Amino acid sequence: MLLRNKNSYPNICFEIIEQLKEKLPKYLSYHSIDHIIDVANVCNDYIEYYDLPEEMAKLLRIAAICHDYGFTESPLDHEERGIMAIHDLLTPILTKDEIEIINGMIRATKVPQKPKTFYEEILADADLDYLGRKDYDEISAKLFKEYLHLGIVSDNVQWLDLQIRFLENHKFHTDFAKNNREKLKSKKIKQLKSLKLAANN
Repeated sequence: MLLRNKNSYPNICFEIIEQLKEKLPKYLSYHSIDHIIDVANVCNDYIEYYDLPEEMAKLLRIAAICHDYGFTESPLDHEERGIMAIHDLLTPILTKDEIEIINGMIRATKVPQKPKTFYEEILADADLDYLGRKDYDEISAKLFKEYLHLGIVSDNVQWLDLQIRFLENHKFHTDFAKNNREKLKSKKIKQLKSLKLAANN
């Protein structure tokens, strides 16, 4: 039994979600509670697809809920900030080894992604699942708005270039993502390149 207190497992997720709703800055149009819930839901797809053990499935769900907690403090090094911030929340219900597994999964979402374990690969792919989905345009528009606020891009041309570079450099890690997301991602790259070509003519 990995978790000391099974009854505390769902409760800590609900508590963290409520904290995120209260603490996440309103300018985070992409790194919002909607994104966090989306990643958690995608993780559920992985749990079902790979028939993951219940104990590891719980740790994966907790990591999904916690992976952007650091944005409550700053976008800079938010993975490490989040790991530090959630430590005291997790210690009453998890062992040191379990927390380290969760920390590894959270670190695996840092771009460029470098997951070291199968479970880290899952969370890394779940975090960027939208790159190969039909709702890419809707979700990427939220990221564009956020990047404008942060000064990462200043116009549509810069945003178009950034998307193309990011998608071309990105790699899915799991078989699930490669089989179910790679096709639409490749199609999106071609669409974005066509838009760039039209804009330059």
